[in-house]
Amino acid sequence: MSSVPQTGVVKVGFVGCGGIVQGAHAPNLVQLPNVKLVACADVDRARVSEFLEKYKLNFYSDYREMLSKENPDAVIIATPNALHAPVAIDALENGAHVLTEKPMAISLEDAVKMVETARRRQRILMVGHHMRFQRNIQVGRKFVTNGRLGRIYHIRALHLRRRGIPSTVTFLQRKYSGGGPMWDIGVHTIDATMFMVNFPRPVSVIGKVYSAFSDKTYMRMDYPVPITSQFAYTAPMDVEDFAMGLVRFEDGLTMYIEATWATYINEDRHEVAIIGTEGGLHYSGNSISYIHSVDEEYVTSTPMIGQQQSAYALEDKAFIDAIVKGGAKAPYPACTGEQGLLTTAIIEAIYKSAEAGREVSVNIPQWVYESMGW
Repeated sequence: MSSVPQTGVVKVGFVGCGGIVQGAHAPNLVQLPNVKLVACADVDRARVSEFLEKYKLNFYSDYREMLSKENPDAVIIATPNALHAPVAIDALENGAHVLTEKPMAISLEDAVKMVETARRRQRILMVGHHMRFQRNIQVGRKFVTNGRLGRIYHIRALHLRRRGIPSTVTFLQRKYSGGGPMWDIGVHTIDATMFMVNFPRPVSVIGKVYSAFSDKTYMRMDYPVPITSQFAYTAPMDVEDFAMGLVRFEDGLTMYIEATWATYINEDRHEVAIIGTEGGLHYSGNSISYIHSVDEEYVTSTPMIGQQQSAYALEDKAFIDAIVKGGAKAPYPACTGEQGLLTTAIIEAIYKSAEAGREVSVNIPQWVYESMGW
């Protein structure tokens, strides 16, 4: 089954056409010479009317009709989290390559089905973890894989907002999102960290979630955009605003992860410390520091990262290039389905542990873990 369009031009359809599609994917893709944007499926035509006109897209209220009539070569999925898996599976079955926004799914079971479908249909399944395309994250992975840190034994990962609860029901209600900040922003931090330390195998998780601000609408932010609903700032919220987890891996490594939308701290923080016997890494924003000893002196080095291209633009280009070249999987450094499944399993376990009030096991199928590379 050939996966390369005969014309050399990749027809792209969108399912879910909110802020990330209008502000990133579409503007990026339209710049590529071998891409044609053909259609958009969304539940609210009025919300996307200007977008449709700007890119001359056909509109569908049912994505299945879009798949059937347009037969796109590639589909970009930016629906609420709970719909990522069923839409991706339908698109893959229809013969399309898929780039789905994070998280790839909100359960390990669904993530496994997505990977199985992509393999059977011989199509690329890529997960939108754009942070991997940041130079500092790639430098961090290089230092780890070259042994600069020695044996890594602990990771501390934080993605903390002080006053940043999203404003729409697709984030605030579990039936759409699966949960709060861990599925929304913590997922990026976990994936970037797992990428840097080369995907160790998790075995168990202890998790806890808190809801301290569900009735405080003044802690909400102007996101996502465009916000058109009159209920955006008063929509009921049944997910947590604070989540944490302690992950144990089979090689003895531990990782503490914390994600918040709202909390009383003095500044927003997005940072990861990777701690080894011979050195450490600390990344924050677009920078990274390497901490080690030289002649028994404690030294912090900051690599020259250079100018950072748009990580979203690099991600979209990598997806299209892989299709045109007939690739079987998402290319380095992009997130493959198997790698996205790993992060999904960790986060699902955090929520299961929080609900059960105890440590829970993480059981990644062996066949998945044997295909963790590119």
